[in-house]
Amino acid sequence: MWIIKYCSSWNYRPQAESLSVEMNNAGLPCQYQEGEKGQFELFHGSTSYLKEGDGVPKFFTLEDVERKLGGLGEY
Repeated sequence: MWIIKYCSSWNYRPQAESLSVEMNNAGLPCQYQEGEKGQFELFHGSTSYLKEGDGVPKFFTLEDVERKLGGLGEY
């Protein structure tokens, strides 16, 4: 199960909700939940899988997730 953790105090929920829907539609079971301040991060189980940095935008997309899953791209 994939989990998107987002910061509710910064109103990141819409981005987390949208990405979760896209991931579920793509066959990647995903849910979202409130995380820490400033956080927008994708976890697989308890392992951080994708977050901002090294070419990854703050609000990464399904394409960014697929790129990492496929081992393509810079990150």
